[in-house]
Amino acid sequence: MHFRPSSFAFRLAPAAVLATVFTACQPAEETGTPVEPYEVSATLSTNRITLGDVVRLEFAATHPPAAQVMVPDPAESKAITVRDRGVTRSAVSDELAITQHEYRITSFKTGTHHVWTGRVEFVVDADEPVTRPIPDTVLEVVSLLDDETEIAPIRPPLAWPSRIPRWVPVLAGIAVLALALGLIVARVLRKPRTILQQAPPRPAHETALNALRMLRDKQYIESGQVDPFYTELSGIVRRYLEDRFQLRAPESTTEEFIRDASETRALTAEQQAHVRSFLEQSDLVKFARFRPDTTDMRAAFDAAERLIRETQEPAREETTP
Repeated sequence: MHFRPSSFAFRLAPAAVLATVFTACQPAEETGTPVEPYEVSATLSTNRITLGDVVRLEFAATHPPAAQVMVPDPAESKAITVRDRGVTRSAVSDELAITQHEYRITSFKTGTHHVWTGRVEFVVDADEPVTRPIPDTVLEVVSLLDDETEIAPIRPPLAWPSRIPRWVPVLAGIAVLALALGLIVARVLRKPRTILQQAPPRPAHETALNALRMLRDKQYIESGQVDPFYTELSGIVRRYLEDRFQLRAPESTTEEFIRDASETRALTAEQQAHVRSFLEQSDLVKFARFRPDTTDMRAAFDAAERLIRETQEPAREETTP
């Protein structure tokens, strides 16, 4: 998975998180129990803000290096707005890694809000996912005004001038001209006009398949150019899903968008399966420890093409008058 770089410097998790990581890395013989690698923690730079203030939220998870970490988005809480985000992943040992998320969040609703809901999922190959509850992180949002704010007394009404200012007739003339112009425009718009028939927009699947043909002509697969190939391929799939199912998520990365699309109600169960199939193929290549070869690249290309063809909009039947 490709993580979108954050626009601000990503800081390390708190010392308590690192202490949890080092404790998890100790040999099992010293504790007498098996090592539990799945640990999560979350901290806020402050748990009390005023409306619109930005606070830093840090999340850390320890897990086996091969595991994928599926973290719910804090923005799923309707009271929380995510301004920016960043992700890093690093190895602690051969058997343990740490994934760290940092968000800049705010809220425009007063009260006490739970930042997160749901559970964190750790996925390793085809095994059953391991889940851990999201740490209960609470943010208190208060108004800019407090009980001690003094309200200025009401001023007395201003005295009406004895002579009409010069600007009053000018303003009245402008108002009359604007009214006359509005009536003329309304009359012109009421006249019947011949409606020019425009050609219907090109179907989303035709645009996507044409983009796939152009990508194949660049011969990234034959020349082994992995990075530009997977970047353009994921972009084609994202644009297709946006146009085909009217899905929009401008703040999400392409990988996050495709993963969310695999669970949206806008897609049928069969279409969701196609999206997940492509996503699993891409994740297999991106998270595998080996360099993808031409076979893997062709498999990803075929998965994208199959996804587009099997979820394309059915052809419309033309009716004759």
